[in-house]
Amino acid sequence: MDQLIKFDVAGRRKREGRWRRPVVALLLCLALIVPAAQAQEAPTPTLDQIQTVARELYCPLCNGVRLDNCELQACVQMRQVIAERLTAGASKEQIKQEFVAQYGPIVLGEPPREGLNWLIWALPVVALIAGAVWLLWTLRGWTKAPAAAPATAASAAAPRAANGAAGQAEFLAQVDADLEGLEGLD
Repeated sequence: MDQLIKFDVAGRRKREGRWRRPVVALLLCLALIVPAAQAQEAPTPTLDQIQTVARELYCPLCNGVRLDNCELQACVQMRQVIAERLTAGASKEQIKQEFVAQYGPIVLGEPPREGLNWLIWALPVVALIAGAVWLLWTLRGWTKAPAAAPATAASAAAPRAANGAAGQAEFLAQVDADLEGLEGLD
């Protein structure tokens, strides 16, 4: 026998090495069984998980219809692809990137924020700011007092007419003088 026989303090026989083989064999069996059982128990995605991804994608065939609401057979198949990818362990972002690679950026429902597409995002904001500035400028112009007109003889006499009867007499005298000057032109 290749096993050593030893005696303990009480004089009993001890066999070393006999327990190692069964324990190692048991650990190897567990190491092979556990991953196989976990692979068989891959979680199937729920309808809510599939709809969460489908809500962020749009049907490439219908204009402006989200993938979770579209009833076309193609969209049903796309939702099945989403379920398969979720089962395989893909994240929501990975699935979206795969759909963009296959169908183009139209499946995102919004233009990507790169290149000239930034104009699509920036122009409404710029137009809103420009409109607000124009509106403020126009309103300030309406509320300002009108600029003083150049003083003429008639306009200079008008404030004096408001000073009472003496001012009114001066005003009327000035009007008569102006009228006589106009009659002489004929």
